[in-house]
Amino acid sequence: MHPIPSRSRTRPATVSVATVSVAALLSTALTACGSFGGGSDEESSEGDGTITFWHYYGGVATAPLEKLLARYTEETGVEVDPRLIPFGDFDRTILQSSVSNDLPDIALVNVFQIPQFAEAGLIQDLSAQIEAWGEQDQYYPDLWATVVYEDAPYGVPHVADAYALWYNTANFEEAGLEPPKTWDELQSAAEKLAGDGRFGIAMSLVKGVEGSTPLIIRHLSGGGEFADWDNEAGRETLAQLKALVDSGAMSQGALNWIEDDVYAQFTNEQASMIVNSASQVSIAREQFPELEWSVTPLPKDESSTTRLDSEALTITRDAECPEAAWELITWMQQPEVMNAYLPERNKLPVRKDVAEAPRWSEDEVFAAFIEQLGSAWAPKGDDALDAVEILTRIQEAGQAAISGATTPEEAAADLQAHIDEIKGR
Repeated sequence: MHPIPSRSRTRPATVSVATVSVAALLSTALTACGSFGGGSDEESSEGDGTITFWHYYGGVATAPLEKLLARYTEETGVEVDPRLIPFGDFDRTILQSSVSNDLPDIALVNVFQIPQFAEAGLIQDLSAQIEAWGEQDQYYPDLWATVVYEDAPYGVPHVADAYALWYNTANFEEAGLEPPKTWDELQSAAEKLAGDGRFGIAMSLVKGVEGSTPLIIRHLSGGGEFADWDNEAGRETLAQLKALVDSGAMSQGALNWIEDDVYAQFTNEQASMIVNSASQVSIAREQFPELEWSVTPLPKDESSTTRLDSEALTITRDAECPEAAWELITWMQQPEVMNAYLPERNKLPVRKDVAEAPRWSEDEVFAAFIEQLGSAWAPKGDDALDAVEILTRIQEAGQAAISGATTPEEAAADLQAHIDEIKGR
């Protein structure tokens, strides 16, 4: 077990709760595993038991995951008991269960939570298993880095999502435009495409972490750093998004739109471009077969950077049989398994050998998203511990600048002051 390191700087409330709640429990030893699976005694060295698997995949995402786990049982005889916990309750349930030593064998968690759970001793260091497995190099490096905390891997990336630029090809052709390569080109194109009840671009800038996505993408593409905003890159990000609204190229309604609303603006042809993820590609193709559209990598100034959204498979501190849990995790990550599962999940592959399949490499839209995975960003290490709080502050700065409550320069300075306080600087 890893003791909880002392921290002199302020942490988000959820992390502090985790630290206090489990501090007295970190010396608990893993119990011996029972016998898993069917077959003869020779075929099953483990004995009688079930792998418990907690996740937060609700809605249309539940069935594909549970179908995958049922397939594992059919192929191996090993029973898997999935439990769906609503996303908003997931972290709290994990922390409460840690107090009673009742964590599952496997927890599928957002990569944002890897540092928090690793620091609190709730999930296991998988260094030995991963070294013996020998497949780490098949994963995109930036994706793999999201499961590493203090130089040790605490999970295996499961699926990924990333953002790119969706655009209406018919509108672009009519306007004589090519997909923008820089953010200035994007602004110019959005202004030209706006009019007749249609906006040039839409994005989600809603309150909270979700609405921070376009801001952090624009900031990073201009050479900015996650926790440094009172500089040219930060001020330009806030000023450009304000300019898009002021010019009429983007609706101020973006401050209230979630990503589903942005998708609706695009499919209803009320916006010619959107910044959105890959999760609705298959849905758009099925529901709007007449819509003429495609996807291109995000514009860049210094780099075409996207925000990565990913989940990881972890083995918890209380796993009764980590060996059986590890067998399930590695089975789930096989290319043949992932290429059957990912299309049903509307997610992107985390492995390069999976991405080489025709399903991804020969599809123009998915190929653009795969290209973005090569320059995907997610908060790592200590930045991940503070990510939710900082991303929330980034959205608030964007809202203040875009709404005109303050200037972009003042918003960037205020944001930096908040970040410095969070970081204890």
